[in-house]
Amino acid sequence: MIAGLAVCSRIADVWTTYQVSPTLKLEANSVAHHLGWRFALLTILVGLAAYLSPPLGVIIFTASFIVAASNASKIMMAKAIGEDELAALSQRVILATPPWPGLFFMVTPGLFIGLLGGSLLFFYPAGPQWGHYFGVGMLVYAFAVLVWYPVRYFRVRAQASHPSTR
Repeated sequence: MIAGLAVCSRIADVWTTYQVSPTLKLEANSVAHHLGWRFALLTILVGLAAYLSPPLGVIIFTASFIVAASNASKIMMAKAIGEDELAALSQRVILATPPWPGLFFMVTPGLFIGLLGGSLLFFYPAGPQWGHYFGVGMLVYAFAVLVWYPVRYFRVRAQASHPSTR
């Protein structure tokens, strides 16, 4: 059951990513951005780690379903205006916002999910309670946002100041 959820969550992440950014132009994760769809598809296999460790499976499916939800919130806009226009709009917004509040606003969703995950860890401080692993999964997502969103933010700003690196 947990492995099935973990694999489904990875499929949901990859599918929603494809719906928003078929060329991975909008992908925040630099590794996935550079290695492409073969790598993204291989990450589905990460869900099988639940067979080795059910708690790890809960962490994987919690983080992956949150990523998929975040991606899914952008599908309608991506379908309406297209990936290129969404990337251009994103670039215009990033460049029009001063660095300090812009970066802060980008990572705020991760901070809120991190607070929720931290709250679960407060109430479930150690395994084998499932709430603990859900909390860790939320913190994994929060960490990813706190790492990859700033990377994408600075990549977009750097590409705008050096157009030849696009």
